[in-house]
Amino acid sequence: MRFLFYMIIASVLAAQNTQSCYTVQLLSKFNNASNKNILSYEKYPTECKLMEIGKNITLRCGCYEHIASAQKKLPQYKKEYKKAYIATTYRYRFDEKTQVPKAKKEKKKKDIPLEIIDVFVENNHSYMQDSSGKLNKISALKIMTKNENKRVVKKSKKAKKKKKKNKNKSRFVKKSEGEFFYDDALRSFKGTYQSSKLAGEYGTGDLDFKYRFGAQISYDFGYVNEAEQSYTNGEFRRIRIYNKGSFYDESLFYELEYSFTGNNNIKDIYLGYQNSIDLANMDYRFKIGNIKIPFSLETYSTSKNITFMERALTDSFADNRKLGIELLLSKEIEDNYLNWFVSGYSNSLNERSSTDEIHNGYASRLTYAHKFRKNHLISFGGAVMSRNIDGDTLKFNQGTESSILRDKYVSVKINDVDTTLKKNIEALYINDEYSLQGEYISTDVNALKDNYNFLAYYIQASYFIFGKGRRYDLNDSSLKKVKPKKGGSLEFALRYSYIDLNDKDEHGGTQSDMNYALNWYLSKEFKVMLNYVVSKPKGTDDYDGLLQILQTRLLFAF
Repeated sequence: MRFLFYMIIASVLAAQNTQSCYTVQLLSKFNNASNKNILSYEKYPTECKLMEIGKNITLRCGCYEHIASAQKKLPQYKKEYKKAYIATTYRYRFDEKTQVPKAKKEKKKKDIPLEIIDVFVENNHSYMQDSSGKLNKISALKIMTKNENKRVVKKSKKAKKKKKKNKNKSRFVKKSEGEFFYDDALRSFKGTYQSSKLAGEYGTGDLDFKYRFGAQISYDFGYVNEAEQSYTNGEFRRIRIYNKGSFYDESLFYELEYSFTGNNNIKDIYLGYQNSIDLANMDYRFKIGNIKIPFSLETYSTSKNITFMERALTDSFADNRKLGIELLLSKEIEDNYLNWFVSGYSNSLNERSSTDEIHNGYASRLTYAHKFRKNHLISFGGAVMSRNIDGDTLKFNQGTESSILRDKYVSVKINDVDTTLKKNIEALYINDEYSLQGEYISTDVNALKDNYNFLAYYIQASYFIFGKGRRYDLNDSSLKKVKPKKGGSLEFALRYSYIDLNDKDEHGGTQSDMNYALNWYLSKEFKVMLNYVVSKPKGTDDYDGLLQILQTRLLFAF
């Protein structure tokens, strides 16, 4: 068995070596109509090919078996292209078929002849002769009188005139991911843009600066049945604004995000850099600032893209944003994706403003994904997170999967804690409109009087009644925004989650939640969510019974 495993690994590495080669990359631009037209008609050396790779149009020269051959060519290209560097690529990309086709001019459509003067059949085929004398073969015998023919021509002329008139009008057209329909409000009456826009995705100036402004607004309203009382409640769950951008062909990037709701107003504030390691055929990304800690799939994914209104009960153990650094190493071998996150962190910016006690820690997350085809994949992962508490008090508490019901009945408080160690395993499967997801978290607490272990887990399933299904970012190991069909997409989801805060002399209680969800994605920016949550806290000091919440959310995010 071991010999067979080694043979498989050797064959994969050998296949990779024969399929890849070294090349000199001269430039890379965002793949849009403007850049495609400009780059397609420029002249390059014969060994250079213009390729479409991901969202970019890339110019690469030569496909060399040894890196030394590429290094000899590099100084020659750097004279004209200062950003040129050596990269690895697949040999098939240098085939003629993979080149970016030049923009084709539209052929002018021929006008319908003014008059059909003869229609006849010869050798079992029908022919039509127009006023110019030209014979046209037709599939079926169809005779039109002069008056019928004139009506067709008149109707055609009216259609062309209407099309020409509408061409000059400013219409709502979403041309790319970087241009939102909100930009239409910034257009002048002549159909041109004003000086300010929400996004600039095509790069400006020598720094190739790209930017985007966005926001997330969500409002929750629901009905709560708690013990013998029932009531309704509503609130703005999130009101956030952000600005993100990049420089030097997205190598250097940043994000600034601020929240007007909740206790933690400062969200993402970081600076990052990403590039590739040519010799290892590997990509890397570096972040520093107030960032999300890479530990859990559900926590690492943004709240805009999760399936339910609130995260599962496992969220009690997941530290969200902290002030720290993160390094991501990514390796792609054909349809297999391996991502390794390493992070060191301390108190977040919000925590530093409220306390002087600093608690340092580290986290590491490893994920593996295999892509069968588009929107059909499977992913597994595991993570650890350790933190020094330095003798302070540690508290875990968890409410239901609803922000409307603020009470948290499951809770544990431990004094004189030295360290904590959290371990997580995750799995995700997506097959078009079907998906299955689950996580398990175990938390070890090392305190002065004793050591404790607490746990939580969830499993959920999703089905799109109509629509393309959920999406997963293979390069970032996080959930992506759903792209609805024209007219919207409808999703039904079901989740069971559980948390246990009982161990030895600590009795924080247990809780299980059953969550039924119906999501309507009207557009990429707007969705309506409906959740019915049945929660059962047990063994708690304040409540031991059944909780029911019927809640809805209007979410607008761009």
